[in-house]
Amino acid sequence: MRLGPSTAVALGSAAALVILGAALAWRERDHRPGAGAAPPLIVYAAPTVRLALERAAADYERETGQSVELRFGASEDVLTRVRLPTPSEPADLFVPADDSYVRQAREQGFVAESFPVARVRAVLLLASGNTKKIETWADLLGADVRVAVPNPGAAVGMLARTHLKASGRWAALEPRVVDTGTVTEAANAAKAGGVDAAVVWDAVAHSPGYRGQAVLTVPELDGVEGRIEVATLLQSLRPAAARRFARYLSAADRGLAHFRELQFTVAEGAPPWAAE
Repeated sequence: MRLGPSTAVALGSAAALVILGAALAWRERDHRPGAGAAPPLIVYAAPTVRLALERAAADYERETGQSVELRFGASEDVLTRVRLPTPSEPADLFVPADDSYVRQAREQGFVAESFPVARVRAVLLLASGNTKKIETWADLLGADVRVAVPNPGAAVGMLARTHLKASGRWAALEPRVVDTGTVTEAANAAKAGGVDAAVVWDAVAHSPGYRGQAVLTVPELDGVEGRIEVATLLQSLRPAAARRFARYLSAADRGLAHFRELQFTVAEGAPPWAAE
């Protein structure tokens, strides 16, 4: 039977709508074991949590079959990505190195829910060998000393600068400061010997990549603390799946076990994992 032009167009349009509907349903479908492949959950996170997050995501994929795609950047950078989502690939979760970024995202209407994960505090990671014999904050102020401080786009860089300016110590330190990007870049500078010390989070300083380097806790950095939360985002096309992974990350016997092992101070009173 030959179809007229108008009938053919109508049938073609109907078929296109069916295909579009099926594609959207696939993209929005929550993944459960046995339910078939689902697109990855997209997580924007700070480098501070990289190791713990990678381990937790790998466990989650083994347990549930749901893949997780991790994208790292300084906390301010990933906040910008949350504010300016890619229409074809919106983010599902957000894990900066301090909850002040989660508050900003919430106030701007991007956050659905957040869960506490851990705390970190600022310390000095000393260069391998500590050839300058740095033992106190005063030792950082020598004429030939170089100190890596992450730029203000990184949580520890922003919080350390704010604290040191308020306490009147920044002006003396600033001539020795080497401005680096992320906390990982600051730690790597100390490891490579490009600087004599780096202001980093304690969990980063104690991570396997910097084993053997001295870590100095100084009173001048007391109060420079990051509170890590995982936030689910309103832009997520699969909010139930995003919430499920956020709960996994913040569960005492799942995600927090990795944070604890990597010497983060984990959130107290966190519940155990209970799959929905």
